[in-house]
Amino acid sequence: MKEWLLIYWDEILFSVITIIIAWIFYKYLSKLIQKSLKVLGKDLKAPKTVNFFMGLVISIFAILVLLNIWNVDLMPYIAGLGISGIVVGLALQEPLANFISGILVMTTRKLFEGEVVDVNGISGIVDEIKINHSYLRTFDGKLVLLPNKSVWSGTVTKFWPGPVRRVKMDVGVSYNSDLETVLKLLQRAIDEEPLVVKDGVSNFIAFKQFGSSSIDFTVYFWVERSTYFDAVNALAVRIKKIFDDEGVEIPFTQIDVHMKN
Repeated sequence: MKEWLLIYWDEILFSVITIIIAWIFYKYLSKLIQKSLKVLGKDLKAPKTVNFFMGLVISIFAILVLLNIWNVDLMPYIAGLGISGIVVGLALQEPLANFISGILVMTTRKLFEGEVVDVNGISGIVDEIKINHSYLRTFDGKLVLLPNKSVWSGTVTKFWPGPVRRVKMDVGVSYNSDLETVLKLLQRAIDEEPLVVKDGVSNFIAFKQFGSSSIDFTVYFWVERSTYFDAVNALAVRIKKIFDDEGVEIPFTQIDVHMKN
């Protein structure tokens, strides 16, 4: 063992130094990117993904340096693979496709961290994009690993492409109600609710249908992402209060039971 250490002492020393330098360079580059963006007044949109791919690139270079230090020539091994190489290539076909798709997904910003999306019918918040999979955290706390190939070729719906988003709310009123009054009251509720966005957008009410027990309208209004649930709840409460004050009935299903002696 001692003789082996004496023979390969230089290689071991340079290998350790290479690994330490690669690690220090990774940490330094990560902090440098964050500081540079902070000076520019911007935030790193995908810190986990950027750090992962940056670490991957640095690791590849470090491995190449280590191979050079130990005088490892991969060409004989590659040439000697033969039929086995074809088998390995076929086995790596899917991971390689996912790797390339992951780079495309990240560089084209089809997904990025923190974004609320629906990918092929699965909704959630993008947690991180890695070599083979994109990590999607669903609204009920599950972590779904989506193959990058399916993400790149699939349908992605972005729920918040901008700072505001339009929401619709169905409201039913009694057939005894005056519809012109109902429309005015619904518009009043929208105008009076401070959490509903009004600048640069169009909030309106549209007739939906003559239902089995009510006349239904759909209220279309815009909200900010940070107050999404608060705005929806606040408008619902306001509509109910205005209807109660003005004597407008919101009907509900009723069942008449006839008792027979």
